[in-house]
Amino acid sequence: MRPDDSVQLLPGLTPGALRALEGGSLRTVKDLLWHLPRRHEDRTSFRPIASLKEGKPAIVRGTVERVRSVRMRNRRTFVTVVVSDDSGRLEARWFNLPWLAKSLSAGMELVMYGRVKDGKISQPEFEIVDSDSALHVGRIVPIYPLTKGVTMRALRMAIHAALDAASELEDPLPQEIRDKRALPALGDAMRGVHFPADRAALESAKERLRYDELFGFQMAVVLQRRYQRREPGFTHRFGQELEHRILARLPFELTSAQSRAIAEIRDDLCADAPMNRLLQGDVGSGKTAVALYAALISIANRLQVAFLAPTEVLARQHQRTIREMLAGSDVAVELLVGSTKAAERRRILGALAAGEVNLLVGTHALLEPSVEFDQMGLVIVDEQHKFGVRQRAKLIRKGRRPDVLVMTATPIPRSLALTAFGDLDVSVIDELPPGRRPATTKVCSAARRGPAYKTLRAEVLAGRQAFVIYPLVEESEEIDAGSAEEGFALLRDGPLCDLRVGLVTGRTPAAERDETMRAFRSGALDVLVGTTVLEVGVDVPNASVIVVESAERFGLSTLHQLRGRVGRGGTDAYCFLVATKLTADAKARLKIMEQTSDGFRIAEEDLRMRGPGEFFGTRQHGLPEFRVADLTRDYDALRRAREDAFELLALDPKLARQPALRVELIRRFAGRFDLYDIG
Repeated sequence: MRPDDSVQLLPGLTPGALRALEGGSLRTVKDLLWHLPRRHEDRTSFRPIASLKEGKPAIVRGTVERVRSVRMRNRRTFVTVVVSDDSGRLEARWFNLPWLAKSLSAGMELVMYGRVKDGKISQPEFEIVDSDSALHVGRIVPIYPLTKGVTMRALRMAIHAALDAASELEDPLPQEIRDKRALPALGDAMRGVHFPADRAALESAKERLRYDELFGFQMAVVLQRRYQRREPGFTHRFGQELEHRILARLPFELTSAQSRAIAEIRDDLCADAPMNRLLQGDVGSGKTAVALYAALISIANRLQVAFLAPTEVLARQHQRTIREMLAGSDVAVELLVGSTKAAERRRILGALAAGEVNLLVGTHALLEPSVEFDQMGLVIVDEQHKFGVRQRAKLIRKGRRPDVLVMTATPIPRSLALTAFGDLDVSVIDELPPGRRPATTKVCSAARRGPAYKTLRAEVLAGRQAFVIYPLVEESEEIDAGSAEEGFALLRDGPLCDLRVGLVTGRTPAAERDETMRAFRSGALDVLVGTTVLEVGVDVPNASVIVVESAERFGLSTLHQLRGRVGRGGTDAYCFLVATKLTADAKARLKIMEQTSDGFRIAEEDLRMRGPGEFFGTRQHGLPEFRVADLTRDYDALRRAREDAFELLALDPKLARQPALRVELIRRFAGRFDLYDIG
């Protein structure tokens, strides 16, 4: 049997089962071999019948005493078998398997696995002890994802038969890497993951398959990185005079962490290859100032800058901040968002194409085909995790090999930094500016939210301002969570009726949203109610309290971002996380927010609890859905895989000596990464 043979050649599969497998894209022996178990059950420890516990799974071995088939009024049949061992008797029942009555007989030795209920065991998996092989009990047993129309027993037997072809699978992992990392051959790993001889064999097989996933992905990332650097970019001129002019524009002295990040960015801009750098820093660490420094270098070299933000609120915040810093200069800064009026849009696009706009700040509106730059030299993407890989690439293609700086205030766990952003160099601002104070955080149930609003009122009466955040815009019948519109009405007419309260959500019309934000920033509003549209880009130093309703519905990283809206003015700040359903899991998760203000620790915990798919959006960011590897656990293996990828491509840039690996990479990643070098 060969890997490319049809599953129709495998024994024991009914025509219906074959149709179900092929309908589920399991058409060949190779497909079936790569249908990996979702878990394994250890069915090796036999229990005396007398010691079986109600409701607990167990494996027993006994002698068949009696077999009986019963036909019920509804035409269903069930077969009962009484087995015994030295400690007692047990009745087993199987429904709608009438053929069992002819297959089993008194005197046979059976091994059965199942759960005891009312003193009996129903629908147990079993093996006749004198059969040639025991696949379902008496060993570490694979549990597979099932396709409708195929039983677990039939699938297990088919995959066991398919293992005859495992040794003929092309192994894409180079022999030198297998030797270096002490990994088994692919065929051995397949046998070990499907039907392991013991726990050690299973772990060895999983380690090999885990490494395959991580190594393949890192190869694609490194190839993408090389693709981005294949042509020279803009080489910037930079001197002390320019540095003095830029520093004079910044309203504060740079921290050492900001200075370090700026030095790394400056070196990139002055090099031949285009910059591709990730700038990550906690909420309020001063990333915008660093980005402006990079933008001014590019503008001084007669190039244009695109500054992409995920929301209009954040885009307007950036435009306002930059214009304030550059007041009196010749730098032309414009804003392009979805709500920009048609006439204003035409004016901006005309000036941009003519090279009269130096820095264009905007939202997804920047990605539209009508947006054309005269000579774009730098792309800045803020809150990069809000955008997909293709969106970033779409903006970059509007220039000729521009430099790229992506920023995030969501600290990136180490493993995601090597995957979602593995094609980028990384700078970290791990120091807050002087005067920033972490907010005191308190978790409470909805029934005990009173002290939260008491503190909010006290702070407002002392001249401060506050936020109240809800997960939904409006009330939903499907989702049991607070809504901003309903909460705004209740607070305005109830406990905060004597305060000035405003509302901002993603549905608020642009003009109304701008007016509300201006009123809050100027102090004309005491409390701003909203959704996660306020997660980033709202800089109001006078705000000292934030209350997050239905906090259990938010990820930890989002809660950390929201908490960063307060405490920017150097005074004491407070964050109240009100949980509508304070389950044990929610309490444990939210407790982390009470314990630390370290964004990197919070991000690691968030990744561990939610997984990469929810943390970022797996498909959006090009992350594969790993079947064996786990980004919350396998950082060391990921790092080793990255080292091996760099080393292999340095020795064999086009993978001429690794045809199997080249074919596998193209199969897995063509269309998602630029693999032009090996395609």
